[in-house]
Amino acid sequence: MDKFTERLSEYKSKEELENLKHQLFMENVRLQAEKSQIENDYEGLRKEKKEVAADRKQLSREKKQLTIEINQLREQVEYQRKRLREDESLLDQKQKLVERGYELLEQDKKQIQKEYSRIEQEREQLRRATASARKEVYATGLFFRGVNNQVALKKRYKDLLKIYHPDNICGDNEILLKINREYEELKERFDYAESI
Repeated sequence: MDKFTERLSEYKSKEELENLKHQLFMENVRLQAEKSQIENDYEGLRKEKKEVAADRKQLSREKKQLTIEINQLREQVEYQRKRLREDESLLDQKQKLVERGYELLEQDKKQIQKEYSRIEQEREQLRRATASARKEVYATGLFFRGVNNQVALKKRYKDLLKIYHPDNICGDNEILLKINREYEELKERFDYAESI
């Protein structure tokens, strides 16, 4: 305050004092305006600070949530990778089984081809044997001489039955028994030859 009174004593006229008063008033108005501006700025900064704090809290919550989600995604990815490795291992095992199955099938196929070839050879040998056996089967008995197949055998048998049946005029029971015996033997021989 002493400085202010010393400074006032430097002004000698009323005009200078009025001028000083006016400057002080203007300075006071300017200071009030600046104070009001500073208070407004301060209030704005306080609001911004609250908003920033709220944003930080929100960001912190979002960061925690994102961290949780990232951890969950990592766990899911790790689980999926583990499952994929297991599936690949299982697929490899299945592929090995299938390959082994193909190898076994190939071996079986070769064995079946060998067996088929052997059976074909046996069939050919049997066919040759039966062809020669059929040529050799001829009736040499008294009643069926010259008969060489089933059809001819049946025809001759029916004809002989008509002639030698006991109900017929020249029929004979003993001859009929001989005919039947010879017919049965020849029938079995022809059946056997055809089944081969």
